[in-house]
Amino acid sequence: MTEQELKEFVLAHEADSPAELMLHRDRWPSIDMAVAVRCIQGRAKARTKLPLWYAEPGLLYPQSLSLEQCSSQATALYKQRFALSVDRVADLTGGLGVDSWSLSQPAASVDYFERSEELCACARHNFVALGRDNITVHCAETTPEMLSRIPSDTYSLIYLDPARRGRDGGRVYSLRDCEPDITALRPELLRIAPRILLKASPMADIRVLLSELPEASEVHILSSENECKEVLVLMLRDNAVPAGDIPITAIELSSGDNAAEFHFTLREENEAAADLAVPSEIAGYLFEPSPALLKSGAFKLPAVRFGLRKISASTHFYTAPAPVGHFPGKIRRIIEVLPFHKAAIRDFRKKYPACSVTARNFPMTSEELRRRLGSAESDTLRVLATTASDGSRLLIVSTPSI
Repeated sequence: MTEQELKEFVLAHEADSPAELMLHRDRWPSIDMAVAVRCIQGRAKARTKLPLWYAEPGLLYPQSLSLEQCSSQATALYKQRFALSVDRVADLTGGLGVDSWSLSQPAASVDYFERSEELCACARHNFVALGRDNITVHCAETTPEMLSRIPSDTYSLIYLDPARRGRDGGRVYSLRDCEPDITALRPELLRIAPRILLKASPMADIRVLLSELPEASEVHILSSENECKEVLVLMLRDNAVPAGDIPITAIELSSGDNAAEFHFTLREENEAAADLAVPSEIAGYLFEPSPALLKSGAFKLPAVRFGLRKISASTHFYTAPAPVGHFPGKIRRIIEVLPFHKAAIRDFRKKYPACSVTARNFPMTSEELRRRLGSAESDTLRVLATTASDGSRLLIVSTPSI
């Protein structure tokens, strides 16, 4: 099977059922159907996650797990800000190669390291197909022994995305449980390069990360499509910034060129004093932070900087009589605020038969409350069930702000 035959077959059959193609593979004796089906399935996932890769039909795709775990195009392109034109970069956890591909565009060169021979073969082929001739593929595992053979200052930037699955296949979140364990390899990595860019779990606790990585100098938290996608930590060999003064950036990538970035330090958040709204002040507009902002731990500062009032100390929603510009999150117009009691629930069912339900800082889960209210899902109306600053339970009904 030639590359051209594979490309033509994939383009001709990408709308067909992979199961049917495998069942009738004898119809195309010259096609390696297992490879073709993997390409078809890979392209289906790449269509939205990696549109620039989808645009090149000649790419090879390994097992689906690699596509599920790899960076999206948006998060990969974001990392380009960490690479300079003179940089020689080492990607020590190559995987599918999306981050190597992205970093190779601003950098002088990239060395891709990966222990899987299948992934290395796919990456080598794909880098050529994508026109990236400054990436060198090394089939090698990142171990202390391997690192010890690399001369000091060989690279100017090292990128790592440690595997976050344990030996039993379950997810792990602690840096020490990931492979490779960057907490153990820190001294050796910083001998080889003065800068390290680490992709940590989106479930990682920011304060714990900073305590485990004394060389951390920046934290970037990326969210997209209402989900926190990545936590990036830039480490510097000669870092002297205390953890409380490390700049943290939270950004929602779904907003494209209009993405609102929120910059702060933990010291600023600790020292901030947010005004709390009493129930009668919850009117006008409701402000919901982006997943990246929520992940960052900046709960009081948004209220201070944008002139908002928090719904309560433990409810990370805000209110104001008018919308504000560049808020890093969603802004909704408040229609009504109802007390949570039996009579209100009865009236709510009649008035809002369709309304999506969210419960925050509330004694019921969102699903429990949805069943209690008996509301169908809605793309516009939404009710936030929460606890106000005076301890009362409220139902805040809102629609998207125009």
